[in-house]
Amino acid sequence: MEPGLISNTLANIYGVSNFRLGDFSLAQLIGYIPEIQGSGAFGVLKLILVVATLILGASFIIIVIKLSSLVGSKISIVKEILPPQSAEGGASNARWGEVLRHINSNREAEWKFAVIEADNLIDDTLKMAGFPGESLGERLMAIEQGQLATLDGLWNAHKTRNKIAHDANYFMRYAEAKKAVEQFEKTLQELGAI
Repeated sequence: MEPGLISNTLANIYGVSNFRLGDFSLAQLIGYIPEIQGSGAFGVLKLILVVATLILGASFIIIVIKLSSLVGSKISIVKEILPPQSAEGGASNARWGEVLRHINSNREAEWKFAVIEADNLIDDTLKMAGFPGESLGERLMAIEQGQLATLDGLWNAHKTRNKIAHDANYFMRYAEAKKAVEQFEKTLQELGAI
């Protein structure tokens, strides 16, 4: 492509000499507005087309601005009316599904992980339910006997979790892990988390 091709083409179309692309000042821009050459209908047509182009360009910009503000307000209205829905079954069910997947494994490490994750899920559930305390142990101590029917089983399951967490060499039998997970499950069902 020749370097002056664009300049020459624009100069020929608009009847402007020395047309160049680059930084324009307002005075330079006004100086480049095409002169109406020729007489009669062609000159008038050229003027009408230039004015129509400017009007259509301004209209396009205004429409884009209006549509973007309309779309933004529509999205905020939809968010207010329809708050985001949790995933199928909610986060607790998804986490519980992970626990079940790990407890049904053939490996001791996965059983331990299942017990620890179930304990964390109980802790989060009790925290969201408003039970006071900094840790699950403190929350369990703050619960009165009549508040939670599965409290004794929950304590036993939490003690199993503590054995895993505090003794890296603790050997866990499957029956022990399965029982702890079942006790956590009963409490989660009582609390309506799963």
